[in-house]
Amino acid sequence: MAGVHANAADRVIALFEGRGQLDRLERVDAADARACLERARERLSAASLLANAHLSESAFTSAYDAFRTAADAVVLFLGYRVPATQGGHRIATDVAHAAIQPESQVFAPAGAERFRQGRHESEYFDPARPVDKTAADATWAVDLARRAIAAVAAAISGD
Repeated sequence: MAGVHANAADRVIALFEGRGQLDRLERVDAADARACLERARERLSAASLLANAHLSESAFTSAYDAFRTAADAVVLFLGYRVPATQGGHRIATDVAHAAIQPESQVFAPAGAERFRQGRHESEYFDPARPVDKTAADATWAVDLARRAIAAVAAAISGD
């Protein structure tokens, strides 16, 4: 993989920074992005354990956390962070998508939105519309998170 395409992400970053939805870091250290990616790996490990224990709902939400944390690693690598704001997860995945395409489409909007909505259904339970995650849902989520982590690892390593 060719790495992170900072120039490709500049337009997306400018949009969100202009809206006050991205904070520029005073100090940029690739080690911070790698530490964030390690947190994503830990969350993926938890998701895998939960999936193997047939705890599909928890596996799905843990896999989502791994996915969005991998996106956060890209944002950090570029010298920004997403503050706690409405739509923060989408901002992170949009920046990550811009920065690592065309090599990877893992953060493409359609898949990222499906993941985000699925996590939302689990996280904010609505008794009028209960949605139970299946083993297939958990498998899909763990696989997408695994691919996201691999893509980000390749991108920020510069190899």
